[in-house]
Order: sequence, then C-alpha cells, then structure tokens
Amino acid sequence: MKQFIDNQQTEARLQVLMTLAKERYLAAGGDPKRCPSGLKGDDYLTEEERQEAIKLMRESAGVRVVNNEVHCQGRVWQVEVK
Repeated sequence: MKQFIDNQQTEARLQVLMTLAKERYLAAGGDPKRCPSGLKGDDYLTEEERQEAIKLMRESAGVRVVNNEVHCQGRVWQVEVK
C-alpha cells in the first residue's frame, strides 16, 4: 500500500512539473496544438526542475542507477561515465 501511495505522489509531482512547463511554453508564445520537444533547452524547465523530473520518471518506471549500472525490470547493464 505504501508503494502505491508513493507512486501516486510521484505521478502527481511529475504532472505538476509538466503542467508548469506547458504553461511556460504557452506564455512564451508556443503553439497550443503542439508540444515542445522535451529536449534540454526546449522543455521550459529550470535545471533543478529538469533533474527532479528525470528522477521522478526513473522512479515511476522502476529504473535505478547504482555505481555506473542501470537496473531495470530485472536487468542490469553498465553505463559509460564521461
């Protein structure tokens, strides 16, 4: 039950961040029928908000990064550190 509540809170916070980004996009004159690409610089998020959104998306998808290894759905693989 606790995991379900945590997941709901994660999804709610992520929705708040995405709504904020959409509002900024529209305020900047963006087309309401189109959405920004979501790429850095075209996502209308601050760096802190972007990092929080990435963390929340990973949590909701069940992805963890531990010691240069990605853990997802029972699989593990190495990532290169630059």
